[in-house]
Amino acid sequence: MKSSRRDFLQQGTLALSGLWMASRMPVTQFFSGGSSALRYGLFFDEASLATLRSRFVSDPLFESYRAELAGLDRAAERKFNAEEVRYNDQLYDIARVAGNIQNMAFLYAMTGDEDAAALSVESMRTLMMFPRWDYFLEGGDRVFGLQRAPASTIAVALGCDWLGDFVTDADRQEWMTVMGERGCEACFLGLYGMRYKDRVEGWSMDRTSTYFEHRPGDIIDLSNWPTILDRTNLKAVPASALAIGAVAYERAFGSSETSERWIEQAEYSVGTFRDLYAVDGSYDENISYANYTSEHLAQAAIVLERFDHANLFDIVNWPGFVDFMEGMTMPTNDDPYAIVNFGDAGGGMMSSVPFWIADRFGDGRAQWFGKTMPRAHNMWSVMWYRPQIVEDAPPAGPRLYHSALDWVVARTGYTPDDLVVAMRSGGPANHEHADRNSIVVKCFGEQLVVDPYRPPYGYSDPSWMLRTTAGHSCLLINGNGHQYHDGSEGTNASLSVARIVRIGERDGYSYWSSDATAAYRLVDEKIESVVRTVVVLTDLPAVVVVDKVVRGDDGAVLAARHYAFNDDGKAALQTGIGTFVISRPAARLEGAAWSSQGVECASDVLPIPQERAVMHPFVDAKTTSVGTAPMLVTVLVPRLGDAAGSIAFESSGDASVGVSIDGNAAVRIYDSGRIPEFRVGEG
Repeated sequence: MKSSRRDFLQQGTLALSGLWMASRMPVTQFFSGGSSALRYGLFFDEASLATLRSRFVSDPLFESYRAELAGLDRAAERKFNAEEVRYNDQLYDIARVAGNIQNMAFLYAMTGDEDAAALSVESMRTLMMFPRWDYFLEGGDRVFGLQRAPASTIAVALGCDWLGDFVTDADRQEWMTVMGERGCEACFLGLYGMRYKDRVEGWSMDRTSTYFEHRPGDIIDLSNWPTILDRTNLKAVPASALAIGAVAYERAFGSSETSERWIEQAEYSVGTFRDLYAVDGSYDENISYANYTSEHLAQAAIVLERFDHANLFDIVNWPGFVDFMEGMTMPTNDDPYAIVNFGDAGGGMMSSVPFWIADRFGDGRAQWFGKTMPRAHNMWSVMWYRPQIVEDAPPAGPRLYHSALDWVVARTGYTPDDLVVAMRSGGPANHEHADRNSIVVKCFGEQLVVDPYRPPYGYSDPSWMLRTTAGHSCLLINGNGHQYHDGSEGTNASLSVARIVRIGERDGYSYWSSDATAAYRLVDEKIESVVRTVVVLTDLPAVVVVDKVVRGDDGAVLAARHYAFNDDGKAALQTGIGTFVISRPAARLEGAAWSSQGVECASDVLPIPQERAVMHPFVDAKTTSVGTAPMLVTVLVPRLGDAAGSIAFESSGDASVGVSIDGNAAVRIYDSGRIPEFRVGEG
């Protein structure tokens, strides 16, 4: 291919991009001869290209993704490659370069945009200038890969495949050789250490990397990381990259002892996820990490089976994973793709994994989720989407989801207006917080009680406090939460355990009780019992939360904390004697609390930097005197707009309290021991 032709195409790239975006003409018209040929066929072959190209260019489902790729500021990326990239920035710069390799190569494969291919090549050559592809070291000088080396490996493998005849065989072989040395081997080394922990020669962070410029003070103790990471997403990512990279390496150079060693390690590591997902398909790092992990596992399974190495499609209960996706979704007016964000979950699912499950298992529920609930589409979505699969939407009406993780979500439906009430019970997990028995409430399009969104990852940041029980819609006992670690080893699991001890559905309501005694006793050994019971009245709607604590002779003061969503500065909090209101633009939450020890309500923020503290105001409903076995009842009533109503308590001499909402009897709670009883419809 002559350079003058490339120069001409570079000058006309914007016009070409506009043409294929707007005209919807058959995409094959942009290709000529063998210039479209794939080299390895890692995820699709020549026979699939016409269908994929037509889908990418013409299907309205992928309009935003097309615009994202076409809208890349290529001049800025070229300037970055030529003048700005730092070859020891393995946190941001290498990720940017690898992303451009992969994205622009895919755009070329789908549209024939040769300027995109040229930018992919330029970025490939920039990547080759990085002497180290990750910022983690073993033995002081050998790189092991967790995220950046895996991403770079995948980018090189896919770029070398999808660029086809646009690049020479000599360039391709050079790039694949470097990928093997700096990518595959780095991924292998990290996975090998997780597999054979006693053989690790000391993991550390590369002090010559700019990592510590970006995150000063974030010096993590990696001595236990081979054990910690063995149960996290940071095993799936290098395992997938090693599978893809090793297969591509074999396609380039033929099978060898080296490639077989890589593939064996990839197969083993992917296979271990059979024990890391719960039996029902749920995943304890929550949805966004489940997306990250599952997408990589799917990639590895596909490429290993495609080239006759292993069939690993059954390592996860994928149809059950659809239940998990549905169970954790929580759409609002501002974010129709929001999720119940326990831990560091962040955003929701991409459409790629749902589309893959829909295709692999003929699952119409996954197809519905992929088309209706994902936060975005990506290249894997295009590859795995099968439009002929019929969508199967969830049934209308209230539902109660109880995962094998002991996470519980009650809902009235899947629209922004529907009620969602969630509780984080269960055991420890990577990326967890000190959030056992925390609750989340969403209704009428607004998040009304929340867990603050994604606190800092670095323990040196004062806002690390948001990760503790004090930073959640949880129960504090004498001002204390339950056990959590100090962060010196990263965002790894704590020792705290809670468990669902009672759960059920009835006509008009659902309920559950979660026992977090073990988690709180790790902080206060005098605690004998901590149980939170939730009753969700789906018809009203309303939520009744009952906290019962037993703490021996010394007794306890309880505080039920409720965080408001104020990331946008639009929340308002009011408190009265035993009452509070959390207001959002479209809805408000009326709260009232009762205890035989007396109750007062007050709003506040955490003692963290003010700019962050004001984003997370909270209300405490707190008992005013000490009790050896106090019970605190909190009633939460979502209201549409500015609507107001009433919440009343009526206590009796038989150790019970009745709750009436808007003058109607709602529920009576009986202080009958460690786990209070209740009767719905009795005020």
